[in-house]
Amino acid sequence: MTPRIITLTPNPALDYAVQADFVEPNRKLRCRDPQTHPGGGGINVARAVSRLGGETLAIFTVAGVYGDALLHTVAAEKVPMLAVPVSGETRLAFHIQEHKHDNEYRFNLPGPTLTDVDAQNLLDAVRDHAQSGDYVVGSGSLPPGASADFWAQAARAAKHKGAHFILDSISGVREALAEGIFMLRQNKHEYQVLAERDLEWPGEITEFAKATVIDGGVERMVVTHGGDGSVMASPGGAVRVGALKVKAHSAVGAGDSFVAALLVALARGEGDENALHYGMAGAAATRMTEGTALFDPADVERLYKTACNAS
Repeated sequence: MTPRIITLTPNPALDYAVQADFVEPNRKLRCRDPQTHPGGGGINVARAVSRLGGETLAIFTVAGVYGDALLHTVAAEKVPMLAVPVSGETRLAFHIQEHKHDNEYRFNLPGPTLTDVDAQNLLDAVRDHAQSGDYVVGSGSLPPGASADFWAQAARAAKHKGAHFILDSISGVREALAEGIFMLRQNKHEYQVLAERDLEWPGEITEFAKATVIDGGVERMVVTHGGDGSVMASPGGAVRVGALKVKAHSAVGAGDSFVAALLVALARGEGDENALHYGMAGAAATRMTEGTALFDPADVERLYKTACNAS
């Protein structure tokens, strides 16, 4: 039995995406082709895991009208879920694809305030459902009211059950590393907060990833560097793979798809290099879709085979 990939999303979103010919100030903008999808880092990871045939459970908060809509969209994709009710209103994330200059505009609301009771309910859900060997993924932004050590507490809850905690967030990273986690994923902008400066790709970033593992707060350090590729360091060393060239339409959900595919591959027993290739295939396949849609699994498998044959 492969490990289950449980995701924890304290600040989910209802993603709403439209197309527009242009975006200009003080003009009435005519939009078309509206799409609505469940959103927020962990929910997207769970959606992607489910599409790839992995076992998953999405744990997330819900509130108000947008929260009800979020529940319906997750249920429509048949993603196993556990919703924790909170007060307020689930945030709306609004995306506009503008065709005049081929720009993408992304507007994210803050989300409801997370009380101490709400946070405890989320952590209790991890303790109740995580099992030994599972992967627990903390992903996305922290909502207003969440303590800086929320992810550290989530890591502690997962480790108490013998599960591996993975963090994919820019929030609470140092606190989580002080607690000790299985994996940290940072993109080309996020890692700079931890490194305290911009690093050159690939040499300096690879050394930074290796040093982060040696420091002892994380077993695997992953840095995704956009169109350059990605690197993963572990106690056995570091592996690096290149990005896949595709016709990109939207970057929404690409990082979440990377994390999902990477973990699905690791859960199936793949080695680090193949797992990185699978992660990059997931990211590339999602970039091929428009708006807030995720990948077609057939595209992931095709791109993965291409990457493996080229390596």
